[in-house]
Amino acid sequence: MAADVSARLAWAAQVAAPRPGERVLEVGCGHGVLLSQLAARLTSGSVLGLDRSATMTAAAAARNAAAVAAGRVVLQTAALIDADLPDAAFDLVVAVHVGAFWRPPADEYAVVRRVVAEGGRFLLVDQPLQPGTAQGRADRVGRLAAPHGLTVAAVHTGDTPPRPSIAVELRPRRTLVTGE
Repeated sequence: MAADVSARLAWAAQVAAPRPGERVLEVGCGHGVLLSQLAARLTSGSVLGLDRSATMTAAAAARNAAAVAAGRVVLQTAALIDADLPDAAFDLVVAVHVGAFWRPPADEYAVVRRVVAEGGRFLLVDQPLQPGTAQGRADRVGRLAAPHGLTVAAVHTGDTPPRPSIAVELRPRRTLVTGE
């Protein structure tokens, strides 16, 4: 199923840049547009699309039918907090315009921290309504994510009409082993 890809989602796929063999989770996959962009970048590995709406996961399955049939894309209907996800299962977690990550209490960060593998990353993408707010939004994400063991590693900005987009890249805070 061919579809136009918005500038924001094309940019998000470019910033996410999944590497061959990576295990990717997209939180709030919607119609599966970014899901298809991420899967197309993987020569091996897999992408799990998660959405709380059965209508959206059905649409994502239809859009990505060939990748689903090949086993490269799997879909699950559940809210992130309720999803059946194994620990340390993903090298890359991506969420685009998922409000739960931007508002307290943001308990979803605890789930991301649990499921992201050692050395993995979480990319939180949004298109703020107000220009010039990228750093303030990144600081807010840092404050919400820190209690859950995630720290801001980078803030990416992109020229994505009609407004610039930001991607806050978070990584698990490394825990020190006694004697290091």
